[in-house]
Amino acid sequence: MSKSRLVAGLRGSMPFLVSLAFLAAAWEIAGRTTDLITLPPLSDVLAALARLWAQGVITAPLLDSTLALATGVGISLGVGAAIGVAMGLWRPIDIALGPFVKAGLSAPLIAFVPVFLMLFGIGSTTRIATVIAFSVFIVIANAATAIRAVDKSLVEMGHSFGASPWRAFWDIRVPAGAPYFMAGLRLGVARGVKGLINGEVLIAIIGLGGLVKKYGTVFSMDQLYAVIIVIVAYAALAVGAVSWLGRRVIRDAPDGP
Repeated sequence: MSKSRLVAGLRGSMPFLVSLAFLAAAWEIAGRTTDLITLPPLSDVLAALARLWAQGVITAPLLDSTLALATGVGISLGVGAAIGVAMGLWRPIDIALGPFVKAGLSAPLIAFVPVFLMLFGIGSTTRIATVIAFSVFIVIANAATAIRAVDKSLVEMGHSFGASPWRAFWDIRVPAGAPYFMAGLRLGVARGVKGLINGEVLIAIIGLGGLVKKYGTVFSMDQLYAVIIVIVAYAALAVGAVSWLGRRVIRDAPDGP
């Protein structure tokens, strides 16, 4: 069974693998046939990546960035889910906080990084605050949608069978809204990675974003692209892990009492 799933997974991934191979080949050819200093061959970039990894230049900032991301997303998930649930359950709270959530979703939040820097200084607190700013609003929006999307007749049926409001919330609203909660977590992680790297680039001395700033400033393009590849892979793996977890949670969730 596992072998058939592996074969099916490889077949499903084949278009992506083909496009990835095409992109890699195009990058290598363009890097070797042009004189652009800003476009080194992919082989040089991968060699720089292996060298930086072996020297520990990437691993320490990667761990540092991961801790800041996990902390920020964890706070966003807890606070955002609580606020979103409250907005979904009670109309006055939705009216009071809805405009702020919409503003947070549409505003260029990178502009707040200098404010966080002045408030918290250079360090993990500023990065965590940036991750929260980028991710909490999408978590709130999806949590509120999860609560509103539940069929009211199901809740009324639960009450008619003697379910308390608390029991109806946990046994009806939460399972029914699980896909929206998981979507909020997935988007929160993606936006959190974006905020983390943007914040680190502006701070310029810490984390993966600090490496981007460092190598970009001195035009070390092979090392710059190496770090960018790590960031892209890191973001993809983080979102993929959360998506996998979400599918497992939804699949294994009990159907009810």
